[in-house]
Amino acid sequence: MEKKWLSHITAVAAVTALTLGTTSCASLFGNRNCRCTHPGPCVCCETGVGAIVGHRPVQRDTAADDSLLSQLLDLSKYELKTYIPEAPKRLVWQDDTIHETPSALMSGLKNVNSKYMPTSVTMDNSDNAIYFYFTENADGTLSPLHLRIQYYADDPLQFYEAVFYINGFDYHFKPALVERGKVKPKFFWENSDDVVGVSQKDLLYALSHGQWGEVVLLAGNGINHKKSFTEDQIKDFYNVLYLYLLKGGKLE
Repeated sequence: MEKKWLSHITAVAAVTALTLGTTSCASLFGNRNCRCTHPGPCVCCETGVGAIVGHRPVQRDTAADDSLLSQLLDLSKYELKTYIPEAPKRLVWQDDTIHETPSALMSGLKNVNSKYMPTSVTMDNSDNAIYFYFTENADGTLSPLHLRIQYYADDPLQFYEAVFYINGFDYHFKPALVERGKVKPKFFWENSDDVVGVSQKDLLYALSHGQWGEVVLLAGNGINHKKSFTEDQIKDFYNVLYLYLLKGGKLE
């Protein structure tokens, strides 16, 4: 009676140990070849305490598994790299290859008295505009590239500097000369017309490649004038600049 009772206790302990997951079939019954991983009753391990033993899946004790576990625990393989988003960059001059044809670059441009300029502007004093232009001489040579600023309003501005903000970065430009005048009793005009070249290359590139931009004319009377550029105006800067280069113009 005592032996049966002891055997019953041993069987209960075995089932309890396996059910709680505190040990494996292999270690409990001494069978190192046990590969039981399925849920439900076990039928492959050595018996002696009972032919059927219910248990949870057991861990495989093999060298391959140990090696894999070591790799998984190697934290160096799971290092997280800090992601830093690329910040906006200031546009600077690039010697780009010109892919457009002269006819494609003439889109939005006009030739008036051998001057190439955007179709949306005139050189009249009564026109507010900022643009590039250049002149093609009779012998096919080109004048230098010009940046022209035209202001017209019912209040004098007396601007002396233009600050361009392109993609959030500022580019300063000081005209060599600003001409001023008056039309009728109440309207004032102010124009600057400067050759631009190597020393303004970054500004030229930014104006022709920016996603968005605006200009602030710094005024002598303390009331600055702000103007935003449209996509078409930025495209005009691009077309005039690259038509000039494509025709053989050089930035001096």
